[in-house]
Amino acid sequence: MLSFSQIRSQLQSQIHSQGLALPLEPEVGPLSARVSTKGSCVDPSPTDPDIGDSDKCGLYIEENPSRLVGLGRVYEGSIAVHNIPLLHGQVKVFVEEVKDAEAPVLVPTDEVILVGQTLNTFLVWPTHLVKRLSK
Repeated sequence: MLSFSQIRSQLQSQIHSQGLALPLEPEVGPLSARVSTKGSCVDPSPTDPDIGDSDKCGLYIEENPSRLVGLGRVYEGSIAVHNIPLLHGQVKVFVEEVKDAEAPVLVPTDEVILVGQTLNTFLVWPTHLVKRLSK
């Protein structure tokens, strides 16, 4: 049985013989906290200039009457969430507290369909269903 390094050498030889190049290998080091450089996954804080001193907001779903399903903060000035552009009438929110884990997310993704899956994540939420809570 061939070792990993032997298999790798054979593959490299075949790739080079066809005039192709291998991508550079990433440097692998000890695991540490990763920081997003795209701005769509950064944990907002009250001192973040993009949200300022944003008040806590309620996230509602349309029922009669509308129902509170979560609490979070609006991420003002954003144009995308997870690299997907916001549409007119949508806002980026950061979910800080789940009130109804079984409620549907109004703009679901492949990973998130229920509010219970959204704690400490960014979501797209319809603007008219985000309501500032009184202090």
